[in-house]
Amino acid sequence: MNYTTMTRLFRQMPVDRAGEMPLQDLQLRISRHPFTSVYPEIPEVPCSESGPVIPGMPEDARIDENLHFEYTMISPSGSTRFNRVILLLHGLNEKSWNKYLPWAVRLATALNRPVILFPISFHMNRSPESWSNPRLMTELMKKNRTNLKDNDSSSFANIALSLRLTADPMRFFKSGSQSHDDLRRLITGIEQGTHPFLDSNTQTDIFAYSIGAFLSQILFLNHGEDLLGNSRLFMFCGGAPFSKMNGVSKHIMNEEAFAALNSFYLREADTKPRTEGTLGYCLNSSPAGRAFRAMLTTTTADNWRKNRFDRMAHRIYALGLSKDKVINPSGLEGFLNKSMFEVMDFPFAYSHENPFPVIGNGEETDLQFNRVFDKAASFLC
Repeated sequence: MNYTTMTRLFRQMPVDRAGEMPLQDLQLRISRHPFTSVYPEIPEVPCSESGPVIPGMPEDARIDENLHFEYTMISPSGSTRFNRVILLLHGLNEKSWNKYLPWAVRLATALNRPVILFPISFHMNRSPESWSNPRLMTELMKKNRTNLKDNDSSSFANIALSLRLTADPMRFFKSGSQSHDDLRRLITGIEQGTHPFLDSNTQTDIFAYSIGAFLSQILFLNHGEDLLGNSRLFMFCGGAPFSKMNGVSKHIMNEEAFAALNSFYLREADTKPRTEGTLGYCLNSSPAGRAFRAMLTTTTADNWRKNRFDRMAHRIYALGLSKDKVINPSGLEGFLNKSMFEVMDFPFAYSHENPFPVIGNGEETDLQFNRVFDKAASFLC
């Protein structure tokens, strides 16, 4: 089944139902698995506002959807046990897996192994439903209209994330830190044989897109030579440092939120973490924080990051799109070894947020989708 057909199929097929749902035509099954997360204990750093900015929301540490949730696994139906699995990680401010289901199906069928679609903290099914409600979010935009006059990219789709990050830029790191710990615990459990469909010592590889690639790089900097010692990482539309990203988009965040993140993280990126209560001190208080700091610019912790990535160069690969305006592949140059990435282009209009638009009869989109995922499957095999 081609990409455009799968896309239309999954637009009408919910994946948030409990239990298992067979996909007999694709010889696949979808299963749901519970997961409990722990909100990170991170030293406080002065921010403009640390409390909830969306009406009716409790403080972040008590948002139950983010702490207790289910993740989806798509598995070939011909077997009940596997010894290799792929983690698929999504982009920033995503609320639906529909875009990624054809990606997961393609990887699962090409490699005959399961694909786990794992949600990042406060994203997908880990965020309150109200954040995805167009009517409620449009009303929230109206209430904040005076503060949004210079935010041309504000939309009902990005207003929740934009307001939260503008009020407290530390939410970006806290979410990443929580997700980093979630993935470490998930992979450790898989290796120990606690997953119902996976053997002990199962190898976990990662297909990561956009901010998911950024998170994966942090994970590999910390665990790429122990927990992920044999694992491979394929990054699509990602792989650049934070300073080379442009998150302004009606689908991601508005101008004010992006400016707040840049000011907050890049202002202290190169300073020595000597003073308690500073961002530098906070980031250097944990392995996830130190790796996060190394991913901020091309110069932060340059030798440490470069040496570790170079040792893992044969297991990490990035594929960028030349017209990507959010994470342009030019940001990979000088950050990753030249052997670790390539740049591709498509003969139709696309964007970072929608790299495979379903247009016309979809033949050209199907062709380019196959080009990308043939490369991914070959690297992850």
